Amino acid sequence: MAQMNAIVDQLLSGVSSARTAEGTVAEQLLPTIKSAQYSGKLAKYGNNHLRIENSVKGGRGAYRRVEAITRSTNSFQIEGHGLESIVTAEDYRNVTVGFKVEEDEVMGLTSMLLLEKEKLLADTLRNTSVITQNVTLSGTDQLNDYTNSDPIDVISTALNAIRAGAGKAPSVAVMDWSVAQVLRSHPKFLGMGFQYLTKGMLDDAALATVLGVQKVLIAQATYLSSKEGQTDAMTNVWGKDIIFAVAPDNAQPYQTSLGYLVTLEGESPRKVYKNPVFNPPGSTAILVEDNYDMLISNASAAYLIKAAIA
Repeated sequence: MAQMNAIVDQLLSGVSSARTAEGTVAEQLLPTIKSAQYSGKLAKYGNNHLRIENSVKGGRGAYRRVEAITRSTNSFQIEGHGLESIVTAEDYRNVTVGFKVEEDEVMGLTSMLLLEKEKLLADTLRNTSVITQNVTLSGTDQLNDYTNSDPIDVISTALNAIRAGAGKAPSVAVMDWSVAQVLRSHPKFLGMGFQYLTKGMLDDAALATVLGVQKVLIAQATYLSSKEGQTDAMTNVWGKDIIFAVAPDNAQPYQTSLGYLVTLEGESPRKVYKNPVFNPPGSTAILVEDNYDMLISNASAAYLIKAAIA
């Protein structure tokens, strides 16, 4: 008779399964500014320098005096975000193959901090009182209705609104994976000639092209929305909306940008600390810290399409 008492309660060596905060885009969307202080002001210029003025002086006429530059500021405040967990002596002793107790706690705490950052930005950009250039789709206008919806018209409105409001076309679109999957197969997009190139579904580059942006950030982050003790219910952080924005890859002087991720100069994005704890004895506290402000400095550089799909 074959041996049937194989060990089944041990993990395969070096392999484990965990649902982490993958697919977050908050740290990719806004260009980063480093600050030496926790608070300060971001310089902001008005649009006077974009006026067309009559500059003909003629003969001995004096140069016409204008106010070419107007200045204002946006205040930022870097806030500290941190979470702590504890590894007990019992945890160290009871760990089995495939688990690394301290690394596991760092992974868990980091995942929580990343999800908080992701949801803070998503909630801000999905708020119509913040992004005042917006539209809410309903019924047959929602883009999952392949027969009646017109994504080209909806997107054209978004692009033109940003260009009129911020003076620049958007560079990026942000959406959840589920929204992207609907857009990839929309007949009106495929009818633009991509059906011959993409095997019936737009890849990321083709999707960016039909949306009129340089890149598409497809968020896959989900969070546990059910209360502790209830059946797990995972919810998309970015919902069913689409956000178009002017968001350069790097912060530069004299640029247009929806906003900035402001972090502390000379620091890594997140720091990990650990220290001994004596209650219970033999324990170690694991702390992960993240300091930042996500400053929305130019809301006219964005457009929100709410309820893009049903």
